Amino acid sequence: MERYLEASEGGITPSHRLLRTDGCRELICLQKMRFHFRKVVTYAITVFGLLLIVFNLYHHDLWGPMYQPQDPPWGHGGVKRPFPRADGSKIHPHMSSKNRGKISTENAPAKNRNPLFRSNKSLNHEELGNNFGLTIDAPRGIWLEWDHYSDDRIVAQMRHRPKSLLEAKNEEDVPLKTILLYHGVGHWNIRRGQEQFTHQKCPVNRCTVTDDRSQGREADAVMLHHSGAHPWTQRPPNQVWILYMLESPYHTPGLQAVKDVFNWTATYRHDSTIVAPYEKFVPFDPAVQTIPQNKSYAAGKTKKVAWFVSNCGGRNGRREYASELSKHISVDIYGACGPLKCPRHNSKKCFDMLDNDYKFYLAFENSNCRDYITEKFFVNGLQHDVIPIVMGAAPEDYRRAAPPHSFIHVDDFESPKALADYLHKLDTNDALFDEYFQWKGTGSFVNTFFWCRLCAMVHEIPNHQSTVYKDLERWWRGPGVCIGQEKWRDRPRTSKIIIDDY
Repeated sequence: MERYLEASEGGITPSHRLLRTDGCRELICLQKMRFHFRKVVTYAITVFGLLLIVFNLYHHDLWGPMYQPQDPPWGHGGVKRPFPRADGSKIHPHMSSKNRGKISTENAPAKNRNPLFRSNKSLNHEELGNNFGLTIDAPRGIWLEWDHYSDDRIVAQMRHRPKSLLEAKNEEDVPLKTILLYHGVGHWNIRRGQEQFTHQKCPVNRCTVTDDRSQGREADAVMLHHSGAHPWTQRPPNQVWILYMLESPYHTPGLQAVKDVFNWTATYRHDSTIVAPYEKFVPFDPAVQTIPQNKSYAAGKTKKVAWFVSNCGGRNGRREYASELSKHISVDIYGACGPLKCPRHNSKKCFDMLDNDYKFYLAFENSNCRDYITEKFFVNGLQHDVIPIVMGAAPEDYRRAAPPHSFIHVDDFESPKALADYLHKLDTNDALFDEYFQWKGTGSFVNTFFWCRLCAMVHEIPNHQSTVYKDLERWWRGPGVCIGQEKWRDRPRTSKIIIDDY
């Protein structure tokens, strides 16, 4: 009313003034609406971008190897992580820094050199044929055998030739086996058809890969991953269902609904049917565990412990352990969980710091679970000139997977202070420190030829008694598999994990 009266004082009729005032109001409101809409959109985009950045920084363990995903890139709770390749070269030269000693297979005695395990390329066809193409009439050693529990059977499976291939006059006479990837070939980034096996020059290449679900009943094997493990039909006779999992049990869905469903497993666990480890170290000669080194790995290093991490969580209390350790020895934490920065896009600089400045590296997993040993240990630790300090799998799991005397397990010490005291001892004694590197040059990290092994195993289906996991949930997540924040030394266990319900 006051605006109306003020407008009427200028000699304009009230009706005109009212229309003019209302028109101005409409224009102002429209302008305000446009301004607020732009403002809301801008804020929304900004907030979304910031949340995305924070989400990635918090959940990703950075500085892992930038693998091209050859395994399904599903994550846990929507979080993606680098997966090891089950295909192609999986060999990481670990002597590339300019300050490293020139340790290679050339340092090993000539009789101990094995062309299968070179540190610079994959196996070629002749090497596969001459070394892994051994004649094995019976599939002994390629299946899970509890009396050989310390062996993951990877090498035996790589060597194996199925009976059908041995008895055939021509390779083409061996029927093709069909492997259906139920959740699509794209997740695996592999070639369709037989090309995947011929490209890798597999000793057994009479397999074809498809994601055509219409072939579901005719396929010889069906591969499913944990994010969609529920079966869609009854399993046809003589067909094998395989469950693939690569995250720890804490980050995979429950499997209670798939009892008496899956025949094989493909996981990092070394008691899986087809083991898919993050890395595989194989010695040139098991009898040669150390060789003389031509350098001191302690020389010139002035810093103690480094940790590259941005996932501040962890079921095992790793961050709290690192904080307590830092009270007794210098621990430099890089990433969202610490004050220091070394961006992932400059990972070479980060790893050069390990080679040139630091003596120890915290290769702490986010879960204390049997066999759960990732690239944090194999790549960030072993393949650089630092001693990895490990937390995650049980000590015997690391001993089985790692070169001898190449790491320090936190469970070997009563407290972070006791560990720090030992690290100080190594820091002041170069000879003791260098003993942790005597394994270098005794073996190599090799391609495990996952698809080649899978093809050979599928050809053995008719020759092997059918098996089924009666209680897959108990096998995967049962007592003694994961221990939260407990210590492995405080839990009684045997080398045989959950065999009753296999």
